[in-house]
Amino acid sequence: MQKLTDSGLIPHLKKGSEGAFRVLFERYHVQLYCVAKKYVKSPELAEDAVQDVFLKLWEKRFSLDSAKSVKGFLFTMLRNHVLNMIRGRHQEIISAYDECPEKVSHKNVIEDELVYKEYEKIFEAGLDELSDRKREVFELKTMDGHTNSEIADMLNINIRTVKTHYYSSSTFIKKYLRNHAGISGLWLLIVLSTFIIQ
Repeated sequence: MQKLTDSGLIPHLKKGSEGAFRVLFERYHVQLYCVAKKYVKSPELAEDAVQDVFLKLWEKRFSLDSAKSVKGFLFTMLRNHVLNMIRGRHQEIISAYDECPEKVSHKNVIEDELVYKEYEKIFEAGLDELSDRKREVFELKTMDGHTNSEIADMLNINIRTVKTHYYSSSTFIKKYLRNHAGISGLWLLIVLSTFIIQ
């Protein structure tokens, strides 16, 4: 079963094959862990994220499509999990004020909300600077989690063009946010989680 492609493993996985599940786990868990740890900065949280992703893969195995990328499915779920964790931390700050008003300044909470609104405006302004096609590719990949191949089919363009447009647009957005809002890295993920992933 180790020699099967991802798409070849899906029929077995849908039948409840633990062997197929184990092969996919061995194939991708290290990559997923490294990506998660890069952003959550905690081995324990990264491990939890990877376990959650594979648990969801098992739970959703009956709805998997052999024509779609399992790797893309896994990394999209990981992205959403990590972004939810980051969003959750932001909400904890707001909740802390509600529960312990003597410990958190009301003024600071309001200022935080205003900062997020300003980031949203800057991000939208950055998107508006992109050409229609680059924005379309960026949104399909970043917001909807489509693979390069899927985007190429949807837009009737070749995969190399998709990669070029995505690289160009994502590089531009990161630079735009850095220059106009002074944010990058983890803060970029926070902005994406707050204003893109709904």
